[in-house]
Amino acid sequence: MMTGVDRISALPEETKVFILSLLPFTDAVRTSVLSRSWRHLWTFLQRFDFDLDLGEDPLSDIEDVGRILSSLRGPIHHFSLRCFLLAHRISCVQHFLDLIFQKDGLQNLSVHCAGIVPQVRLPSFRLLEDLDLKWIDIILPSDFGGFKQLTSLKLHSVCISQPDIQSLIDGSKKLTSIELSFERFISQEDAAGEQCRLVIFNCPLLKYLKFDFGEEDVEPKIISAPCLETAYVSASTDCDKDPEEFDWVGAAALGFMEDIAHVSHLSLNFDVLMCLSLMCHTAYEFIFDNCDA
Repeated sequence: MMTGVDRISALPEETKVFILSLLPFTDAVRTSVLSRSWRHLWTFLQRFDFDLDLGEDPLSDIEDVGRILSSLRGPIHHFSLRCFLLAHRISCVQHFLDLIFQKDGLQNLSVHCAGIVPQVRLPSFRLLEDLDLKWIDIILPSDFGGFKQLTSLKLHSVCISQPDIQSLIDGSKKLTSIELSFERFISQEDAAGEQCRLVIFNCPLLKYLKFDFGEEDVEPKIISAPCLETAYVSASTDCDKDPEEFDWVGAAALGFMEDIAHVSHLSLNFDVLMCLSLMCHTAYEFIFDNCDA
């Protein structure tokens, strides 16, 4: 039996990078001291998950994330960031996304912010399949051509304009799952001078849709979604403070339900049901032939 043979270091480089991908990031970086063949091997990692809210990770300064991304030698396939932002760090998220865009290859992007809401100009990631953003002010570039590979879109408590959310949906024809809720929705004036607050869904492959009316008076309208199977409709309203808001949500929910009568599963949260029940001056009847709940 041979002794003193470093069989692990003799493995192919792609195998060693795969081994590093199974380790916590800080442990992967520490392998650089093992031998020359392991030095800086972590710079070929393609998956990164950073949680800077808990204060448990040694990467306690969010600026370290930028230095790490700048050091990478290959594409980034997955990037997830959970962070609490202060005013002097508000530009960091944009800096991270720009660095990732330069590396190319991103397939999964998840950024959840707290504290100060950052404004982000979303790069046109050509291979993006999964987009998950929370508490972010989103702006699309003027030459945005859509995410051609995007299948899952989750935007929670975001700030976005009507033209941008429409461009995002219209330019992602492979979408099978959409979740939307708005902290602030910037309407667009139409040809008649009216403020357009419609979000139109023309999604041939869409199977799951979750929509929250919130308090921004955004109105969903389904033009075509023949594959839609599951819909979840929610709202956050207060009839004691604003009874007219209940009337609006109830009417908008009814219109939305007319568009999705073909779904097999429909969920309505308590506030939506309350809005519908208060609209007692008119009788409505809907038939969902395939609906089981």
